[in-house]
Amino acid sequence: MDKTSTEKRSGFYTVDAVPLHQSSKKPYHLEKRFMRNLNISNGASSSSSNHNIKKNQVEIKREAILEERRYRLNQNFLKVKRIAKEAKDRQQDKINLLSKSMQIAETNRNLYIEQRRANSKKTVERAKCIALQNQLRSEQEQERRRAELESRLQKTEARRLAHLSKYKAQKKQKKPLPPPSSTTPTTTIESPLPAVKTTMPSASTIKTPPLSPALQAPKKKPSSWSIILRAFRDLGLPLPSQPDTWLEFNSLGKLLHQAKVIVVTTKVLNTALKLTDEDSRHRARILLTSYMTLMCPKEVLQDVNGAEEKRLHSAAKNMLQLFEIWLRAHGRPGATAARLAFVDAWNDYNLLFETWKSRDCDQLVRNMISYYVELSTLRQTVIAQQNGDESVGEQLKQQLDQIKTKLQKLGGPDAIERLQRALEATASSTSTGRRQQQQKNTPRSPEMDDEYESQQNATNSNANPEQLGQLLNGYVPSSGLTNEQLAHELIMDPEFKLKRYEPNNDLERRVRMMAEKAFFDKIAEDLEQGTAYVSLPALIKDVKNRLLSLVRPGTTMYNNVNDAIDLTIIEQQMRQGSFDIQAMIHYVLDTMTSMCAPVRDEEIQKVRTSNDSMVEQIRQVISILDNMSLDLANFRLRSLRPHLMSMAVEYERDKFASMLNDGTIQLVRTKAWLTQSADKLCQVAAQRNPEGVQPQKNNKPSHDAIFEDAFVSLLCQPQPITQLEQVPETLTLDAKRMAEFQNEVQATTMVAALIMLARNFGSASPQTLSDLAVKLFTMLEDGSTGIDNLASEIERSVNVRPERREMVRTMVDKTVNHNDTVYSLLSRRVAMVIKSTVQNNKFVTDAVLSSNGLEHVRGHLQSISLKIQRLAHHHRKVYASWYSEIITEALSESVIISPTVSNELQ
Repeated sequence: MDKTSTEKRSGFYTVDAVPLHQSSKKPYHLEKRFMRNLNISNGASSSSSNHNIKKNQVEIKREAILEERRYRLNQNFLKVKRIAKEAKDRQQDKINLLSKSMQIAETNRNLYIEQRRANSKKTVERAKCIALQNQLRSEQEQERRRAELESRLQKTEARRLAHLSKYKAQKKQKKPLPPPSSTTPTTTIESPLPAVKTTMPSASTIKTPPLSPALQAPKKKPSSWSIILRAFRDLGLPLPSQPDTWLEFNSLGKLLHQAKVIVVTTKVLNTALKLTDEDSRHRARILLTSYMTLMCPKEVLQDVNGAEEKRLHSAAKNMLQLFEIWLRAHGRPGATAARLAFVDAWNDYNLLFETWKSRDCDQLVRNMISYYVELSTLRQTVIAQQNGDESVGEQLKQQLDQIKTKLQKLGGPDAIERLQRALEATASSTSTGRRQQQQKNTPRSPEMDDEYESQQNATNSNANPEQLGQLLNGYVPSSGLTNEQLAHELIMDPEFKLKRYEPNNDLERRVRMMAEKAFFDKIAEDLEQGTAYVSLPALIKDVKNRLLSLVRPGTTMYNNVNDAIDLTIIEQQMRQGSFDIQAMIHYVLDTMTSMCAPVRDEEIQKVRTSNDSMVEQIRQVISILDNMSLDLANFRLRSLRPHLMSMAVEYERDKFASMLNDGTIQLVRTKAWLTQSADKLCQVAAQRNPEGVQPQKNNKPSHDAIFEDAFVSLLCQPQPITQLEQVPETLTLDAKRMAEFQNEVQATTMVAALIMLARNFGSASPQTLSDLAVKLFTMLEDGSTGIDNLASEIERSVNVRPERREMVRTMVDKTVNHNDTVYSLLSRRVAMVIKSTVQNNKFVTDAVLSSNGLEHVRGHLQSISLKIQRLAHHHRKVYASWYSEIITEALSESVIISPTVSNELQ
């Protein structure tokens, strides 16, 4: 087989290396094929031109195909490059987005770690606190158990010694057998047994003795808590969740006062609170008092509908229900949770109870002092009626000793001191005797001040009510007050002065200014045009009349002014144009200088030396004449006051009686006002006489106490006095004054509350707090002062920490809006101080102010208290008969119930 056939079979070609190096545009096997065909063709026709043409065409097509392929390849390359770039951009965007996400995740991770760290820190601190509390409780529990074990061991040892002593005593008491007699035969001694008849019991009658404790089956000893719980359930206390088991006031009080009830309740409450100290019995009494608060609110709480009383009643109900749930949960799942819920409710109730107790503590002290004084007076009266036999008042003396002991426990040495002062005042009043009054049981008339009493007790034959009425009539038109109002203002206010009338609203003020400006503009125009005789004579006549009103008719000054200012001559001179108005102004100023008080000299001199126009000078002259007229009127009123004071009470009483007879007024609001206080004090008097020792008629409050309570309550009420219809008819003349007093009382209370707030939120010396009080009073007088201003001043004065400033602003807001508990407490204390001032005719001591937190507002409180004292005493003198009639009727219709007052409330 040759080489060619072998190559064909194998499918491979054997190619020489040299031809491969020749340039060719076709593959080798195609080139060979073309060359073979070309050789054949050349052999046929080597000179054919068609072959060349076709060859060129083939070459052209081939080049075109190759060019098209190159173009496509280039386009594909660009496309692939573009896609690769887009893919790279997308990858870069993903990388950037991932990087941002990682940064955000890292930030969130750090924030979360920081929050977890802070929460963990708080949790650790709280856990440490709880662990410390648990450790303290565990130590206290161990100490309690150790003490209990020691107590049991001591009791066991005492019982053992007692049994041993008893056994020895019984052994000594047994008599020994008698010794044998010497005359007895020996046979009788040697054989005594046959003579003794013995009876052996049958098997059925033999009783097997009980097994020893060591051989008996062991019994489970009940726990101490189970014993205490069983003892508490055996007390028979009513169930808070079952109203049908509740008891009435007296029965419940007797049950709660039993020693066994208090002891067992103390152990139960100690178990719940995990506490054992000297206050355990006090806490048990508070818990037992909640039963009375829940089941007998009308007998325990003075005002059942009061906001604080409602909260106290609701807290007592919630606490007792949780207390009952905890007792029922003994030995069951959830007992610990029930105990903790009860402890929280107990803390809330205890806080409300202490607040309510402190609010009424001072009132209880005053009531007990009054009760003690009344019982002491009654005992002295009984002894005097029995010719000095003190045995008849022994029961009253025991009751007095009990009240004094309770008073000392409640108020301490200060209460005993107040009691001693009250007894001394009563003794002094009894020794000197009271003044005779027009009717029985009319209100007392203590001295208000030396001037008031001396003026009222003086007799003046030169003045009578008719003459005073005529004198007052001259001031009614200028002052705008009636005779009664003017007389009352002179009596009540030694510094009363008539003032110039000022418009009440802007519209009236603008109209008045426009009218005045138009009038003087018209005069100025007439002066410029030479027609002053038209309007100027009327103005000069007015000036002349004002000057003449300042002097008495018939005097030299009166005649000189009347002759110098001749209106007829002046008008003629004006028509002729020869009138010198400037000379007239100077004459008027000279006359005013000789007539006015020294205080007006500067104003007159200012007008004399001014460069203003003549019209403006006349305007200023008229203004000064108005002030001079007020000065003269006020001087005359001050001169009239002593004559009016001597008959002030009678004058006002007659005017009021005439209005009642005419039907102008009625005593509807006055009756409601006094009846409300009478009913309230009757209930207080009933609680003050639990044993019913005093007769019912003597247990009622006095007329003085009812009037004083009504008067002070009206001023200290939260509702503002803004209308005349809000005050009783007897106080109509003082409605505006009462509103001003109420504002002063509220401002004093507000400043006292803010001072107490500042004391609790910062550290400051007493002098700093006093300075702060002065600043707060000044700020409250400014109408632009806001909550932030007051809070900022408090924060600055007492250095409040930044984290507590928001709380300070909240408390200031509540205080200003009268919604704070501290404000309510201090409001009652301020009312107590004012009432004490009215009752005792003198302001309270510094010790009383300090104990009530009012030492920093002493000046303002003393001023308003004395003002109220003056007003109250005057009204008590004027309207005594009507007040007595209304109060007597109210007391006759009032029913007093004398329940047993719980010791828990004291």
